[in-house]
Amino acid sequence: MKRNLAITAALFALVGAASAQNTATTDPVGFVSVTVPAQSDAVLAVPLNRSAAFKGKIQTISGNVITVAGTPAWTANQFVQAIPTQNDTFAIQIATGSKEGLIAKVTANTVDTLTVQFDAGDDLSGVKSVDIDGILNADEIDVMPYWTPSTLIASPPNGSELFAFSLPGSNGPIGTNLSPSSLMVYDAGSGAWLDQISEESVAHVALKFGSAFGFRNNSGAGFVYSCVGSVPMSKYRALLATLAGNTDQDIRIGYASPVPELLSAVNFPAASGDQIFAYDNAAVGKNKSPSQILVYDGASWLDSTTEEPVPTFTFQPGFGYVFRKFRTSNASVAVWSDLQSYLAP
Repeated sequence: MKRNLAITAALFALVGAASAQNTATTDPVGFVSVTVPAQSDAVLAVPLNRSAAFKGKIQTISGNVITVAGTPAWTANQFVQAIPTQNDTFAIQIATGSKEGLIAKVTANTVDTLTVQFDAGDDLSGVKSVDIDGILNADEIDVMPYWTPSTLIASPPNGSELFAFSLPGSNGPIGTNLSPSSLMVYDAGSGAWLDQISEESVAHVALKFGSAFGFRNNSGAGFVYSCVGSVPMSKYRALLATLAGNTDQDIRIGYASPVPELLSAVNFPAASGDQIFAYDNAAVGKNKSPSQILVYDGASWLDSTTEEPVPTFTFQPGFGYVFRKFRTSNASVAVWSDLQSYLAP
């Protein structure tokens, strides 16, 4: 059974809109904000989800097609983007079981089925269904929309920029110090996010779950990035991949939690030589260097400058990071799966 809300005092402090009226089918609402100084960059991430459009159990699985239990009576392809009638792109998230947290894009749906597209290295093996495992053991599923520039940062200062990055494991670029896959700018006159090259609207482009992004405040005043959404009630899960043998790989990451989470407690699948680059979002400036670099020595994370352990290093809600996965002889994928602290028993 999917978890009911069992929230700590720290989370109540952040989740002003949460209420005792929430049920197992309504996730609590959270609020996280990060201030970006004037004329400065920040590395951000999304700690919350958009509200789920559907929650239910899995009836059957056939390859990449999921049939849900009951009679949801969806209309054909209602979860597929079709601008201007359907601006959102949707994903499924496995909410229980061995693949809890897995996210896959919905590419088609019927009245009760969902066809999904996985990131490279993912599939539904091990996921339980009613037909095979019985109603009490079947895994649960959420259908929820991706964040987009217009839903995530609706009205930033004119000329603000957003830098999105592809995720390795999703046909992303190989190597380190990677350029953004998409450059966007906000035009206050039209009230729209535009592609910097084509100048076409990117207001409804889907932003990858679990990926950090860059935000540049080009105005003369500080800007508060405010994220309001559903508190994640399933495990955080991400694929951390190298894409070529003997090649380090940079991966933009963010941890899906509205409260600070200790690196030492998030089950991070580190190997010797891995690094994490952290950034000071309160510092003024553009193209900022990391404020701290951590390196894993095979046993613990160390500050790269002092070479001392960093047991109190914490992933901050709304902050993004760069994870540099150390090279292996062949391309490899590590699964990062962790239950957030506020959901722990």
